[in-house]
Amino acid sequence: MHTDYLVIGAGISGLAFADTLVEHSDADIVIVDRRSAPGGHWTDVYPFVRLHSPSAYYGVSSLRLGHDRIDTEGPNAGLYERASAEELWSYFHEVAARLTSTGRVRLMLGHEVLGDEHGTVQVRDLETGVVHDIRARRRIVDARFLETSVPATHTPTFEVAADASFVPVHRLPEAAGSASDFTVLGSGKTAVDAVLWLLGHDVDPEHIRWVRPRDAYFHDREAFQALDLVVDALEGFAIDAEAGARATSLPDLVADLEDQGRLIRLDTAAPATMYRGAMLSMHELEQARRIADVVRLGHVTRIERDRLVLEHGELPAGGALHIDATASGLRLADAQPIFTPGRMTLQQVRHKTPPFNAALLAWVEANREDDEEKNRLCPPNPFTRSVEEWARMVARTWRTEGGWRTEPDLQAWTYSTRLNMMQALPHHLDEPRAQAALSRYAGNVGDAVLRLEELAAAG
Repeated sequence: MHTDYLVIGAGISGLAFADTLVEHSDADIVIVDRRSAPGGHWTDVYPFVRLHSPSAYYGVSSLRLGHDRIDTEGPNAGLYERASAEELWSYFHEVAARLTSTGRVRLMLGHEVLGDEHGTVQVRDLETGVVHDIRARRRIVDARFLETSVPATHTPTFEVAADASFVPVHRLPEAAGSASDFTVLGSGKTAVDAVLWLLGHDVDPEHIRWVRPRDAYFHDREAFQALDLVVDALEGFAIDAEAGARATSLPDLVADLEDQGRLIRLDTAAPATMYRGAMLSMHELEQARRIADVVRLGHVTRIERDRLVLEHGELPAGGALHIDATASGLRLADAQPIFTPGRMTLQQVRHKTPPFNAALLAWVEANREDDEEKNRLCPPNPFTRSVEEWARMVARTWRTEGGWRTEPDLQAWTYSTRLNMMQALPHHLDEPRAQAALSRYAGNVGDAVLRLEELAAAG
């Protein structure tokens, strides 16, 4: 079998890449994935999950996700809708069908990659065992390099006794009825979702224990809206640029961002070090803060029927159902060149927008010839391990975007794709708020890049 591009992974990055490459080239594409359905990690998520960001800029460029509607009631009132797990499953099936209907994309689900050498990838059909050799004439595209880890597929780092009361978070709805007390394990967005699910199903906060080895910083979702609310996002980026330009140290920078609401944490009395870029609404934050029994004794090492053993102590289990929300989420891999001879390794370029990044890389692949030029336009920007790495990540984004200003066709594409959070900004530039925010951002971003790079290098 021969193709121009062999994409390994039918998750959001692989699909967004293929969608844009089909639109901007005449290439043939084969997409291979070991799962039996498109959507990558979304096929394994817990059933009550929603996007943490608006649907307005998630998915693939050619197909809207949802209705670009601002919710008028409920906990997300006043903000753009966020797709549920079921909506995402349906969406990815529609994306796959649209791609294959072009006649230029072949989707091979239920196939695992055995290896590749000299542009040929060997894959095995997991149902039949038949092995295929697929020759990529132009590139092998690795869309798995930053594959997300979710509770349903990760292996806990701690021991679980056979008689312990324990479930991964995706099994919480089916297991909750057998328990009256609950212990949530984890510090990130998944743990917050588990707590909110319990509270939303009338579990008293006093019956919830929350094991948080370290606390995390989040973003206020209200500041990352799009379309008719895009000026809110621009004002937030102006605040970031001002804070970056005047920062004297990394702790000073983090404190400044928190004072201005750009970073939020569950407990302002407890230090937070973790940062994954996840978003919460103020409603979610207030609900999560209702949990008073927060355990900070380090990571769990073992769960038994009668006790919970942690790095710095142990507690009686109390008959509680232990809910595993400890999957790492983002894969924290070191950066490597995205474009190399015969291969692409999809990675983050602009922070916090995985579908945009995949589509961007496809557009650059289709519209530039030289790998050196492609890598100049799209330097990798690794995910963050801690809040101090915010400075490095944001400075890299701003420096990269600055390089795009001399590329009119690239600039035009970024404002044509629905995956760009700021796509609607040109339609709002005559508004006084937008003009003021743009002036503040433009007046500070150059100094901010230099200062943040200095702080990141020193830190």
